[in-house]
Amino acid sequence: MTVADVVYERLTPVYEVVFGPLLRQGRERALALLNPAPGDRILEVGVGTGNDLVGYPPACRVAAVDLSLPMLERARRQIARSPAGSISLAQMDGTNLAFAAASFDAVYAPHVLNVVADPVAMGRELLRVCRPNGRVVFLNHFAGIPETTNLTNAIAGRLAAAFSVNWRLNVNDFLRDVGAHALQVESVNVPRLSSVVLCSKAK
Repeated sequence: MTVADVVYERLTPVYEVVFGPLLRQGRERALALLNPAPGDRILEVGVGTGNDLVGYPPACRVAAVDLSLPMLERARRQIARSPAGSISLAQMDGTNLAFAAASFDAVYAPHVLNVVADPVAMGRELLRVCRPNGRVVFLNHFAGIPETTNLTNAIAGRLAAAFSVNWRLNVNDFLRDVGAHALQVESVNVPRLSSVVLCSKAK
């Protein structure tokens, strides 16, 4: 077991109790914009404990990946409560996915860009595995969105820095660097610290 696994194993129960309810509204909005339909091939990167797995409709084919084995073990328990027909879990690095190009109709990345060393590399990889005209949804804290610029944001940013969380990822710079086009940007949750960014995969 790696050092990261030990840390996540300790945090996993807290993650479910605290971050589940706290971030639920944003996750529900993100899934609504992802708009999964029966038969869709969907990739979720950074599945964590699997809070979103129960939100997929029946007959979706969902591949859900995360780096943390303790998180994935919790996610396996969510699968038993999910109506979706096909969900597979795998330990995988989101910056180096073991999927062919254009493998998925929709790709979803919840609350993961802030905690990876190279968010741009991850963004490009998510676009790579999405089919042309497919949908990519990022749910994350982004700088550069007026609705999330507030005192709570500033306080959260100081706390985030203590845990090596990148609180300064600018939405416009990120989208430009990964080559993504935003169709819709919405700030979510109370307080509004996160945003949902719906992107299209160009041909």
